[in-house]
Amino acid sequence: MKYHLNHLSLAVQLALGVGLCTAAGAIHAQDSTAGDSPAAQQTSAQSATPEKAKTLKAVVVTGSLIRRVDAETASPVVTVDRATITNAGNPTMGNVLQQLPSISGKATNPQNNSNGGGIASPSLEAGGGASRISLRGLGIERTLVLIDGQRMANPDVNMIPQSMIESVDVLAEGASTVYGSDAIGGVVNFKLRKDYQGAELSINEGISGHGDGQRHGFTLTGGMNGDRFNIVGGLSFNKYDPVLATQRKYSAHQLYLSSGVASPAGSSTIPTGKIQTPASIAAKAAGTCPTQYITLGSGNGSSVSDYRCDLGGPDAYNYNAFNYIQTKQQRTDAFVLGSYKLADNLTFFFEGFFNHTQSAGQDAPSPTAAGVTNDGWYVSKNNPINPFGVTFGTDPADPTDPLGGYGFNTRLTGVGTRLHTYDTKNVQVNTGLRGAFGNSSWSWAATVDYAHANRLQRDYNEVNIAAFQAAINSGVNVFDQANQTAALKAGVDNPVYVFTNSTKQVQLDANGELWELPAGTMQLAVGGLYRQRTMNYTVTPDAVLNLNTGGCEVLQEACGSPGHGRDNVKELYAETLIPLLSQQPFAYSLNLDLGIRASDYSTTGTTTNKKIAIEWRPIADLLVRGTVSQVFRAPNLDELYDGVTLVQPSPSDPCAHLDAATLAQHPVACQYVPVQWAGNSPLQVNTYYAGANTVGAKLKPEQGKSIDLGFVYNPSWMEGVSTSVDFWHIYLRDLLTPIEASTVLNACFANDSSPFCSLIHRLDNTTKQPGNIRVIDTPVVNLGNLSTSGVDFTLNYKIPHFDLGSIDPGNFRAALSSSYTATYKNNSAPGLPGGETIDYAGTYTTQFGNLSRWRGTLTLNWQKDNWNAQWQSRYINHATNLHADVVTGANAPMGSVIYHSIQLGYKVPSIHTTFDIGVDNLFDHAPPLVYQNGGNYNVDVSTYDAMGRYYWARATLKF
Repeated sequence: MKYHLNHLSLAVQLALGVGLCTAAGAIHAQDSTAGDSPAAQQTSAQSATPEKAKTLKAVVVTGSLIRRVDAETASPVVTVDRATITNAGNPTMGNVLQQLPSISGKATNPQNNSNGGGIASPSLEAGGGASRISLRGLGIERTLVLIDGQRMANPDVNMIPQSMIESVDVLAEGASTVYGSDAIGGVVNFKLRKDYQGAELSINEGISGHGDGQRHGFTLTGGMNGDRFNIVGGLSFNKYDPVLATQRKYSAHQLYLSSGVASPAGSSTIPTGKIQTPASIAAKAAGTCPTQYITLGSGNGSSVSDYRCDLGGPDAYNYNAFNYIQTKQQRTDAFVLGSYKLADNLTFFFEGFFNHTQSAGQDAPSPTAAGVTNDGWYVSKNNPINPFGVTFGTDPADPTDPLGGYGFNTRLTGVGTRLHTYDTKNVQVNTGLRGAFGNSSWSWAATVDYAHANRLQRDYNEVNIAAFQAAINSGVNVFDQANQTAALKAGVDNPVYVFTNSTKQVQLDANGELWELPAGTMQLAVGGLYRQRTMNYTVTPDAVLNLNTGGCEVLQEACGSPGHGRDNVKELYAETLIPLLSQQPFAYSLNLDLGIRASDYSTTGTTTNKKIAIEWRPIADLLVRGTVSQVFRAPNLDELYDGVTLVQPSPSDPCAHLDAATLAQHPVACQYVPVQWAGNSPLQVNTYYAGANTVGAKLKPEQGKSIDLGFVYNPSWMEGVSTSVDFWHIYLRDLLTPIEASTVLNACFANDSSPFCSLIHRLDNTTKQPGNIRVIDTPVVNLGNLSTSGVDFTLNYKIPHFDLGSIDPGNFRAALSSSYTATYKNNSAPGLPGGETIDYAGTYTTQFGNLSRWRGTLTLNWQKDNWNAQWQSRYINHATNLHADVVTGANAPMGSVIYHSIQLGYKVPSIHTTFDIGVDNLFDHAPPLVYQNGGNYNVDVSTYDAMGRYYWARATLKF
C-alpha cells in the first residue's frame, strides 16, 4: 500500500506543478462558466456571465470530486429530474430508468419470472422482483448504483422510494478514479430531496389493456425547514398483481424455431410419463411405436394396455402456462432525510431509508427422471404398481438389473406448482458531519455509511426424494399422477435459502481552492475511505448439495451450498482542476482535470487508477470535452465466496477415442484414460460452479480503459437550444466470469501445464471406470476481454413562447436522446483453443442480451396554466437473434419497435390537488420474438415491454 500511496503523492505534486508551469505564461482573465446541462430534464440552455457565476453555489457533480459551479463538465452526465420521473407515471424506478438509451444488454426486472432458472442461486441478482441497471450493455455488475454518492449494498433500484428522489444522474462512462470499483459502464446516482416544505399525499392506480396486471399504491411525504435544520420524511406502498404468460398470445406456449419454422413446443417430461421399455413390451402396449417410448393413454396405468406410443411433440408439456410475465410484488418504503446546523461551520446530516419487498414467481410442477444419474429414485420391477416387469432407474437391492435400468421421465403434477417466494429487507443509513475550515474556501465531510440487505427465499413443493421413494415403495402409483395428489404432496419439502450482505464504510473528504492562477483558481479534492463488505448464504439441510453424489434430499434443481466471506478495501484518492487558459483567442476557457485513486483490497491486493480530462471552450457557446480514465472491477463477494452449485452441461471429452501414442502426449489432461476408450460411461459428469476462493483459485480485478470525446453546444443565437455529441469506447481485459466446462477440457488438452487442468477430476480405479470424468470445477476466473464503442447524441429545445392572436398555445419543450453502439467485441478465451473475437453489436444472445445498435427517446412536453401533457416515443432498432434455429443454427431477425406513451395532468388549485392520467405502450405493440432463447416466454424482457397497453391514473394532494 505504501508504494501506491507514494505514487498518489507524486501524482498530486505533478498535477500542481503542471498547472503552475502551464499557467505561468497565460494572461490573467476572469473565471468562465457554462450553460445548463443538455440533460433529460430538458431545461433551457444558456451561458452565464462571469458575474452571474460568482453568485451560484458550487456543488459536487456526478463524475467528479471537485465542487463546481459549472453544470457542464468533462463528464457526459444525463439528468433525469423529478418532473420527468413524475410524468412517467410508474412508481417503480426500474421501469423508468431502464428505458434510457444508454442502458442495454442483460438486466433483471419484475418481468423476469423469479427463479430465472437458478432456484438455488445465492446472488441477489436472481429473482426478488428487482430491477438492475446495465449501462453500455456491460452487465449489472459493471454499473455502480449510488445514493447521494454512497454505494448500495443491494443495487436494486426498485427499492428506492420515488418520493425521496430529487433527480437521478446517469454517467455512462468509466469513473473508477472517482468512485472506485464497478464504475466501468458508468454510474447511476440518486440525488435526494433536501429542502422540502409542506406535505403531499399521492395515490396511484393502473391496469393493463388486457384487464390484468393491476397495480395500486400511495406515497405520503412531508418536510419542514428552519433556520438551523431541515427534515424530509416519507412512506410509500405499491402492489402489483402477477400476470401469467398464457394471458398474452406471444407467450402462451414456448415457441421453437426449427428449420425456419416456428411452432409451439414444450417439455418432453410430461405428466403421463415418457417411459422407456424393451421393444417387445412397447409392442404389447401400443403396437408398433417409432421409438421405445410409451406414455399413459387411459386408465390408471396398472395394465400394459393402458399405454400408447409417445408422440413426441404433440405430447409435449406446456410449462409456460405456469410462468409469469409480471411477477407478484409488493413494496413498502420509509425514509428520513435531515440536517442540523450545530455551528456556523459545522452541520450534522442524516439520510436513512428502509425497504421491504415481497415478491413471488412460479414454475410448472417438477420434472423428474428415475435413476442414480438423474434424481436418484427408482420403480422396481417387483413393485405391484409396475405392470412392465422391468426396473426403471436402479434398484440397489437388485444387482441383476442393467446399469441405470430403463428410463422413466415424468412431470409431478400431483405434487403441485413450484412456488418461489422472496422476502427482501433493505436498510441504508448515511450520516456524519460536514463543515468548513474557518472562512477559507475549504470544506470537509466525515461520513459513516451502513447498508444491509436480507433476502429470504422459500421454495414450495420441492420433491423430497427419500419421501418420494418411500411413497413409491408403499404402493403409491407414480404412473397415475392425476389420482395421487394427496399421497404425493405428503412427500414435499419447502427449502429455505437466506442471503444477507452488508456494507460498512467510513470516509473523509476535503475540497477547496489552492491558489489563483492567471486563468482562474486551481482546485483540489482529496479523501480516503475504509469499506468492509460481508456476505452469508445459508441453505436448509434438505437442500445442501452432496459433492459426492451431485444431489441432495430434494431434486437437483433446488440443491445449493452455504457460502460466506468478507473483504475490505482502503482507498486514497485525489482530483485537481487546473485552469490553463481563459478569455484567449480560440480559448474562452481551457481546464485540465486530473484524478487518481489507490485501492488496497484484502482479497486481490493493490491497484492504482488514473484519469485525465480536458474541458476546452474555443468560444463561450461550445464546450469540447474529453476523458481518458483507467477502470477496474474488483471481484464481488459472490464471485469469491459462492458455495458450490450444480451445472449440467454435456461436455465432449477430447481424450475419448485416442490411441496410446496420442494419449501419451497428454499425460495430465488424459490421466487414467485407457487406450481407445470409447468415451464417457453412463455415469453423469457433474460440473460445479463456485466462487474462486471456495475451490482455492485466485482472482485479480478486471482492468481496462474508458475514453470519451465529445462536445456540448449551447448557441447564444438560438435561445433554448442545447445539443451534445459524445464518442465513447470502453475496453476491458481479465474479465471475471464463470469458466465453461468445454473451455476447461480443451485448454488442458492443448496444454498439460494449463492451470485449468486442476479443475478436472477423473475416476482412477477399475471399479469406477477409469478415465471417466467425475467432476469438473467451473469457478469464476479471469479470462477474456471485451470492448465496446459508440456515439451518444442529445438535442434539447425549449421552444420560444408564441401567441396565435387571442390564443395562447402554452409552452413547449422537446428533447431527443439517442445512443448508437458501433462495436461490442468479446473474446471469451483469448489464447485458448476456440478463442475468437466476435462482434455482438446489433445482436441478441442469451449471454449478453440485446445490443441493438440504435436506441433513442423523443419527448415533447406542454404546459399551459393548470394543464400539462407529455408525449414520449422510445425507439429500439432491429437486431439479429444469433443461432436462433435449433436445427440449422441460423440467425433470426428481430424487428424494430417504437413505444409511445402519453400523460395528461390538470391542477385544481382550490383543492390543492393535481390529477394525472396516462397510457403506456399506447398502440399495444407486442415484443419481437426470440423463441426458445427468450427464457420461458419467447421474449427479451430486459429490453421490451411484455405487458402491452397499460392505463394509469394518479391524484396528488398537497397541504
